Amino acid sequence: MKKIAKILISLIIIACLTASFTVSAVQQETGSAQSNEVPYQSYTYWVDYNTSEKMPVYSKPMYKTDLIVSAAILGADENSKLNDVAVDNSGKTYVLDSGNSRIYILDENYQLLSTIKDMSYEGQPLVFTDAQGIYVDKNGVIYVCDTENARVICLDEVGKVTDMLTLPESELIPTGFKYRPVKVAVDSKGYTYIASEGSYYGAILYSPEMEFLGFYGANTVKATALDVLTKLWKRLTSNDIKRAADEISLPYAFTDIVLGPNDFVYTSTGKGVKSNVQTGQICVLNPGGKNVIASDGKNFADYKVGYHLFATLSQNLNNLDVDADGMIYTLDKTYGRVFWYDSDCNLFSVFGGSAGQGEQKGTFSLPSAIALNGLDVLVSDSYKNTVTVFKLTKYGAAVRSAQLTTLSGDFAAALDSWTAVIAEDSNCQLAYRGLGKAYYDLGNNEKAMEYAKLGVDRDTYAKAFELKRTELLEKYFYLIFIAIAVIVALAIVLKLKLGKNRPVLIKNERLKVALSSVAHPVESFRLVKEKGQGSAIIAAVILVLFYVVTVLNDTSGGFAFTVFDSENYSAIYVLLSTIGLVMLFSITNWLICSLASGIGTLKEIFIVTCYSLIPMVAFRIVRLILTHILVPSEGAFLDVFAVACLLYSLFMLIIGIMKIHDYEFGKFVATTVVTVIGMMIIVFLLFLVFMLIQQALNLVSTIFIELIYR
Repeated sequence: MKKIAKILISLIIIACLTASFTVSAVQQETGSAQSNEVPYQSYTYWVDYNTSEKMPVYSKPMYKTDLIVSAAILGADENSKLNDVAVDNSGKTYVLDSGNSRIYILDENYQLLSTIKDMSYEGQPLVFTDAQGIYVDKNGVIYVCDTENARVICLDEVGKVTDMLTLPESELIPTGFKYRPVKVAVDSKGYTYIASEGSYYGAILYSPEMEFLGFYGANTVKATALDVLTKLWKRLTSNDIKRAADEISLPYAFTDIVLGPNDFVYTSTGKGVKSNVQTGQICVLNPGGKNVIASDGKNFADYKVGYHLFATLSQNLNNLDVDADGMIYTLDKTYGRVFWYDSDCNLFSVFGGSAGQGEQKGTFSLPSAIALNGLDVLVSDSYKNTVTVFKLTKYGAAVRSAQLTTLSGDFAAALDSWTAVIAEDSNCQLAYRGLGKAYYDLGNNEKAMEYAKLGVDRDTYAKAFELKRTELLEKYFYLIFIAIAVIVALAIVLKLKLGKNRPVLIKNERLKVALSSVAHPVESFRLVKEKGQGSAIIAAVILVLFYVVTVLNDTSGGFAFTVFDSENYSAIYVLLSTIGLVMLFSITNWLICSLASGIGTLKEIFIVTCYSLIPMVAFRIVRLILTHILVPSEGAFLDVFAVACLLYSLFMLIIGIMKIHDYEFGKFVATTVVTVIGMMIIVFLLFLVFMLIQQALNLVSTIFIELIYR
């Protein structure tokens, strides 16, 4: 036994040593793999099939750091500040050094060609310290946004100043307008667009002859119902001092402006003032200045700021650029992330990062601008005084090529490309959408539905589902026809055989009254009032069922019909708009009608109101089923059915209220109008109470903070 024990102990020791060596080998191999990977975290966002909260997931790197051009390489001194970078049509790169009032010109391999310095204008040295932007048009004219000196300097490659764009004299310029140019763009026809810092009027537009034409493409302010109520509350409760201190909601100012394919203007609007999360940061404007993409409500940055280390800072998509295919690259200057979108605003990947800690290649300390040189992405860092060049990886090129093929409409041709992409990275949701379209194009509807659902492509899913449903109906038509015929025949036979001796399925009289109220509302509500055959329990069950089927329609309807966003969906709001609304109507109507000779009790009002919901409950149940059978193009009659059920519910409610209160129609209309007004007053008073409680809590919180600091 001792020998056996010694042998076992020896084996255990050997196993432990082997395991430790294995772990070390694995760690070394992993570390080696990581050393070959990019130093930043490359990720994308995955949208679940039920459109729940978008989650960041790992993405195989589509861009990697290829080269870093530093100020030292360019021959700059310690005063340099690389604020912006631009690229001309020939592939030459222009780096703006606003610290030394210089421009460095690099060749297509990012080697220094020349330096523009020691410029003069009208015999005076030209200094553009803290200039924010640089741009080069198709004719090689260089535009420098000399922000602090309120001018745009136009010069050629040798540094000769050809023009100076200052604030134009025009009646269109508002009094007190501050001209602080930060970005310039010139389209193919020679029209010049200048974005001025803090200007909510839009971009300043010049004709090819440099004649001021006005402002172009201003953003708009959107207000919610809560904003309107809050503003109304402030007007009612504020004094002159508070009104003077009120902040005016103004549109976001352009922070960058570039020209894309077909001279469409792409703009970024940076960050919000009060919120950590902003939406609609990117717009694509047509020649009339109207946004042509569905960017309202879309967050082009991260969905959760807390995903980053600096959770207290606001995101700031302050710069962007567009390639020849309309693909958008935008830079979050707060967190140093580059977001890559296609022309349909589908996210490819997020790369770069570590703003404030950027010690490794591909990370930043204070990113200041982004520019494209072909497929290369250039990001300047005004603190490290570098320009980082990102190159497209082999995997990134494969995804880009596959998506361009898909966007061109040749879905089947992209099948092999998307299959290869999925094999390399199963987190690429664009690939699932592409595969769904490809399989639909090839006639494989089952696979098209599978991949379209993974890619949350409802349009492709609906088309494939319709064809698949037709295929199944053709295959099993005779079986379905025979089954329906048998059921109908059995029903006829049973009816003839049983005759008047049919069994009573529902014996509860109160339940009978509730169910018959749909077909015979006058008689049913007479029984509720005169015979007391209404049931508050059945009414409550109907009301709860109304709430449940409403939530189920919102969350569990057919995939092609339902867009459910769990991040923004509120079951409490649905509760208030269903159960809460019925309770509010019942109580208010009872209070009003008690003063208007109404004889209905609160219980009776509640019962007839809930019974009147039966058509709407039935519609929601039918809709819930049909959304799993129909496609959106066939669902138009559902809207008609919904209106019909709503009108019939209102008809039942009118009959019920008139019966229990013993009202004529005229008196019913009068009391109902007063009831609706009373409901609005109660809601407004509740809102006021909520606002007062909120202000009291803010006061207590402020006093508490003051006590802590003092």
